[in-house]
Amino acid sequence: MKRILNDLPEAQKGKTSTRFSRLMFVISALLAALFLYLALHGLDWRNFFVTLKNARYVYLPITLLWSTASFFIRALRLRVLLSSETPVSIMNVFWANMAGYLGNNILPARAGELVRAAYLGRRNNVSVSFALAVGLVERLMDLVTLIVLGSIALSSAGIVSPLFQNALNGISIFGLIGLTAIFILPRLDGLVRRLIQSLPMPKETHKLKLDNFLQQFIGGLRSLHSFPRAAQFIALTGLIWMMDALGTVFLAFILKIPLLIQQAFVLLSALGLSSAIPSTPGYVGVYQFVAVTALAPFGISRADALAFILISQIFGYLLIGFWGLLSLWQFNKQSEA
Repeated sequence: MKRILNDLPEAQKGKTSTRFSRLMFVISALLAALFLYLALHGLDWRNFFVTLKNARYVYLPITLLWSTASFFIRALRLRVLLSSETPVSIMNVFWANMAGYLGNNILPARAGELVRAAYLGRRNNVSVSFALAVGLVERLMDLVTLIVLGSIALSSAGIVSPLFQNALNGISIFGLIGLTAIFILPRLDGLVRRLIQSLPMPKETHKLKLDNFLQQFIGGLRSLHSFPRAAQFIALTGLIWMMDALGTVFLAFILKIPLLIQQAFVLLSALGLSSAIPSTPGYVGVYQFVAVTALAPFGISRADALAFILISQIFGYLLIGFWGLLSLWQFNKQSEA
């Protein structure tokens, strides 16, 4: 992981020792502790362990294979955007994705995005800034998709959670701002370059580096401007979230928890939107609270909801850990070749 991050330009490397980083870590830890307390407060531990004991664990390998297929389709989707600049290998994108997911699970502040960008830059002959911009486009489109799916699922389920609906309404504003930026900022290319030239920097080389970074970044935003590419990306996005919802329903079946497809979409939307909250690696505490809150209106007990999210996180860590460590081995192997 350290070798990958060393490939980042100096201006893009995180300084974990800075005061801001320490402050964010403290805030994340306090929030995680608060959310974990709220999720566990009043828990029926007996029912929690009964749910875990009676699960149909024999079916778990199917879930792992299904999730791996979903990760591969996510790599296909990212490749659609990356290919706007240069042809890329699907396996290199898959390995970069898994290294990034591993980074998000063990590093604070979603540093896995930097890991993925550095991996892509090293293995696919694309700039790190372009890879970061493409990742931003991917995240914004997922955000909009989750808002739409969450709203539809809440309506079809016949239960409107005021808390979740208000969260959707608030975050939708940021999603729309992001989408607007994706399509407008590349058209302001000339204005951005003039602003850079007017900056009072002591060295002209600094302006050139900043200009080059922003040009690569804007190129990443422009990757979705092609209609065929956008159509492929949207189709794959729909497939990804449908697979994730079906996987969620199947995992609930393993734990003998009755969960419908629209309820799964509500849960996935809530978990996805909660990633905007400052959190410790792996979203410990946040995901527990969100699962309990999102599933309660559907008659699913706190014990069952916590059992579900616990198994989901454990096997998510195991799966991402396996593919993520394998991706780092691949990176080190190719670096030594």
